Amino acid sequence: MNTTDAKLKFLTRYSTFLTLLMLCFFLFSFNKLKEIENFEEINVKRINIIENDGTLRMVLSNKELQHSGRMDGKDWEKRERPSGLIFFNDQGDECGGLIYQTKQTKNGLISGMSITMDRYKDDQVLQLSNQESIINGKIMSQRGININDYPAESNITTRMELFAQAEKITDPEARKKKINEIYELHGERNLLFLGKTRGNSQGLFLNDATGRPKLMIYVDEKGNPKIQTFNTKGEIKNVIAEDL
Repeated sequence: MNTTDAKLKFLTRYSTFLTLLMLCFFLFSFNKLKEIENFEEINVKRINIIENDGTLRMVLSNKELQHSGRMDGKDWEKRERPSGLIFFNDQGDECGGLIYQTKQTKNGLISGMSITMDRYKDDQVLQLSNQESIINGKIMSQRGININDYPAESNITTRMELFAQAEKITDPEARKKKINEIYELHGERNLLFLGKTRGNSQGLFLNDATGRPKLMIYVDEKGNPKIQTFNTKGEIKNVIAEDL
C-alpha cells in the first residue's frame, strides 16, 4: 500500500468517526430536550408559559415581576399589579387572571382576591371576588359575582389612549370633568351583582345596560327581606319589606 492510499484510508476512517460522533451528539441533545424533569420543590419569581411560536399564554409571577398587560401585540407600560396568574388568548392578548394581595394604605389595610374573565379586546366582564378593607379595626367586605359590560364601540386600547390624553390637561377641574366624560361614554357598566355588599346586605342586584339600578332582591343589614324596583329616573318604584 502506497502512502497516498494509506492517507486516503485514514481520512475516510477519520471522517466516518467524526460523522458518527456528531450523530451521537445530536441524538443525545435531542433526547435531553425531550426529557421531563421532576422536582420536589422549586423557588421562582416568575414563570412564562408560551406556544411553540413564542406566543405568551400565561404568566405566574410575584408582584415585582408581574406582567403589565398586553393587547394587539404591544405590552402596556410597566405598572404595579398584584401577584398571581395572568392569562393570554391565542392572539397573545390578556384575557383574564387570578390575582391576590394584602396592602397597607394611608386609610387602612386592604386585602382581597379576584378571578376575572375579560371581553375580547377589552377588560373584565365576569368576576368572582372577595374584597376587604380594615379601617380602625373595623372590617368592611364585599364578596360575590359581578357581571359587567362595555359600550359596543368601546375597547380597552381606546379608553387608555383617551385617559392618557385627559391626564395631560393641566387644569384640575377640566381634567376631572374630561375623565368623567370618558367613563360615561366608554366605561364599565355593572349589570349584575350577586353576593354580600359593603353595607352588609346580601342578595341579587340587577342594573340596566347603562349600569343604572333596576331591581334589588336582598336581605338588609337588619335581617329584613326586601324587593325594590326603580324607574327611569332612579327613583324607587316599588318596595316590599315584609315577611316573604
